Amino acid sequence: MRFSRKIPIVSLILSTLVLWQPTLADSNSSLTRVREQKIASIWNKNKCPGGISQSFRLDGELNNPTTYHLYKLKNLRNTLKNQNPGLVTEITVSFQTGSGPRTETYYGVPLWELINNPKAGGGLKPGNSGVNPKNSFLRQYILVEATDCYGAVVAIGEIQPNFEGKTVLVAFAKKSSDGKVVYLADEGFARLVVPGDKAGGRYVSNVRNIIVLSAPPSPLKPK
Repeated sequence: MRFSRKIPIVSLILSTLVLWQPTLADSNSSLTRVREQKIASIWNKNKCPGGISQSFRLDGELNNPTTYHLYKLKNLRNTLKNQNPGLVTEITVSFQTGSGPRTETYYGVPLWELINNPKAGGGLKPGNSGVNPKNSFLRQYILVEATDCYGAVVAIGEIQPNFEGKTVLVAFAKKSSDGKVVYLADEGFARLVVPGDKAGGRYVSNVRNIIVLSAPPSPLKPK
């Protein structure tokens, strides 16, 4: 008799679980739809339409975030040259492109000065120093983004004068084939110029964002 009484109870539990499964499935699908909607919303908000850049935003871990357009960038270059006549603002570079080798002479503002000079970015703010704060700026880097979402990174250590000290340029003009200095056209009003790179992958044109960031903490735990 005891055995026969347990059968209906077991049947009831099984039927309840069966009825409950669609509810769980519906709940999971609802959560998935919410996530997809959020991702779509973020993408739509930050999507990159491409096209010719008219300005770029300087932002991130620095003291003076601001927006630059052509004449503001040109005036900054003139101001920096008045401060330091020896400042390098003209660079001739050779690099490989998809259509073959290319040599250009560019004019602009050194990336280090754009970030660090009091007349521009005003210097780095402390970022994520990680576990060991020594030389924490060496964990920082600059993300340069184009209007079509293309991007490249330059480490602070590459341009910091006491380390590699490379003169990476944010250019707004170049020398034409007849020797005249002309503003950039199909490259947008500003492009990144990275001397020493054999390929032109970091020569980001149509710049729309220059953002100082920090590397995240190491995912590895000390043993």
